[in-house]
Amino acid sequence: MSALKKLERDRLEAESASLNRMLGELGDRDVVMRIGLEDRLMELRVELESLGQTGGELASAALFFGGAPVIGNRGIESEFGARAVSIFQDLVAKQLAHENGGLGQRGVVPNKAAARLHITDVVRGSFGFVLEEIDGQSSLIDSTLKESVDHVSDLIAAFGEDDEERFQAIVSEVDERVLSTAKVFFEHMYQSGATFRLVSGGKDRSLSALAIARADDRATTTSVGDEEERIEGVFSVALPEGHQMEFRTDGPRGIIRGRVDRSYSSAAIVDLNREWMERRSVGRFRVRKVLKDGGLVRESFTLLGLEDAAIDPDVV
Repeated sequence: MSALKKLERDRLEAESASLNRMLGELGDRDVVMRIGLEDRLMELRVELESLGQTGGELASAALFFGGAPVIGNRGIESEFGARAVSIFQDLVAKQLAHENGGLGQRGVVPNKAAARLHITDVVRGSFGFVLEEIDGQSSLIDSTLKESVDHVSDLIAAFGEDDEERFQAIVSEVDERVLSTAKVFFEHMYQSGATFRLVSGGKDRSLSALAIARADDRATTTSVGDEEERIEGVFSVALPEGHQMEFRTDGPRGIIRGRVDRSYSSAAIVDLNREWMERRSVGRFRVRKVLKDGGLVRESFTLLGLEDAAIDPDVV
């Protein structure tokens, strides 16, 4: 559901709840009032049903700001608002490039035009902007850019949540450059004394001043990095549908579960199982390490390939 549709659905549901409450308070003699309220309720039900009748969605997000840079629902500091929207757009562009396998460690973000969002509306309560993907072609499935916007929204929400385990799990899937840009975003929010609300993908998330402070601290103290490691053990199995795998190591890591690299097709994973299942081998893994204040707090694994254990006696 697009951000605007989510906001409209919330408005209609709030009005419906208010009308139902009023109907419950009417006496038996308020016949005309009852008829009017029931007619309006029927109209609201039709409008709500029409909002649910949709195919694929394009990317959209509603960004609301509160706190020091905002004057009620009247206006927002132009420098603050422009920079906040710019950083959010940069986050989306880097996330899309990462998901398409094209984000390098440095340099120009590839195909930024494909990640372009447009400000299509200004929304009140407090004050914010609606950003949308503009595309003349309708689709039966969600756009790729929508998925990237939703993933960025999940990341931003995780930074502000109390749940440290969920935060680490989400960050373990994030590219280092995306994480660095998230740091810039929360630094901007925190130093400006702003609060933030984000509506995207049918979800409505709010970050209070306390949540913004938590997010800024996490962004400052958390880092991620990739290392390629060769690990000896027994390859258990890989699932072609979800690109998931399991590998029993000889070392203290025990059983590791993770993903198979996206370069493997489903058919190639079937062949991988046929050749290597329950065989001793050396797995080549890309290991994503999440560090907090320089200490390791989480690892995730992506299988890059398998080799016969006998060919390399110096495996870790």
